[in-house]
Amino acid sequence: MKRSCRRNDIENRIHKEAGRIRRMTDTQLVKYIEEHSTNKKPSVDIPGIMEKIEGVKGIGKTKLHYIQVILESELEEANA
Repeated sequence: MKRSCRRNDIENRIHKEAGRIRRMTDTQLVKYIEEHSTNKKPSVDIPGIMEKIEGVKGIGKTKLHYIQVILESELEEANA
């Protein structure tokens, strides 16, 4: 069994957070999960990414279009 005096700072922080979450009511848990899951949605600048990819040698307009379609579809799936 690991003693609290042998935990490092990161383990202590995780332990405190886990204890706080375990003591939450069902309503508090649902609210906590909803708040944290909505904050994890990726914020992606597709036009900015496409500008960076345009400069790569060997990627023409057709490949660039396919890459943009893939990025947009993946982003839609991630936000769904």
